[in-house]
Amino acid sequence: MFDVKASYDMFLEILGVLPKTLLLAITILFLSTLLGIVMACILQYKIPVLVQLIGLYKLFLRGTPMVVFLYLMYYALPATGQLILSLLGIPYNMDNLSPVIILIVTVSLTLSTFQSEIIRGAFLAVDNGQIEAAHSLGYSFFQTFRRIIAPQAFVHAVPDFANSFTVAIKATSLGFLITVIDIFAQAKIMAAQNFLFIEAFLMVALIYWGIGILITKIADRYENDVRIK
Repeated sequence: MFDVKASYDMFLEILGVLPKTLLLAITILFLSTLLGIVMACILQYKIPVLVQLIGLYKLFLRGTPMVVFLYLMYYALPATGQLILSLLGIPYNMDNLSPVIILIVTVSLTLSTFQSEIIRGAFLAVDNGQIEAAHSLGYSFFQTFRRIIAPQAFVHAVPDFANSFTVAIKATSLGFLITVIDIFAQAKIMAAQNFLFIEAFLMVALIYWGIGILITKIADRYENDVRIK
């Protein structure tokens, strides 16, 4: 029989982990977007060698399940980092690397492949005539990017960024595999303690659903306000 009181208690307890989950997702979105911008610029201006490397990078990450990549990073990243630090003469034990950092790096790298396509599409949506006009006025590449391309491209990318943020929140649920506690991991722990699996997972599903609705509403509101202006 469905336990309403236990569900309510678990709902409140899961909400206590929500700030950590959102912080993880925001960090992932920020880092993946930065990397996506770099990749989009390289692809847009067809920089030799780097274009081919990015192609292989994207092919690997798109073809590899995130859970497999997470385990690969969990076991390989500390060892690889330790080797690099040893070559640089930096005394730090990478065995102490936090699973949270591994989760952030893994999801950020994976999401960056999709972010690069979003950003590149947003760049292409900017009228090329405006870019040429900026160049005729003596704007440098960085001035043109900062004043002309970036503001307009951001507006075009907002709906997709909202989707990416939702994906980042959902992807943090894989963190329980490497002992990172997010809202899903918290629900799993509580379900294992009292065997109320339906109640626990239903509550976390409602929280994910509520977050998704809120993100969509905020993105739509922003997009509509910008278009009105």
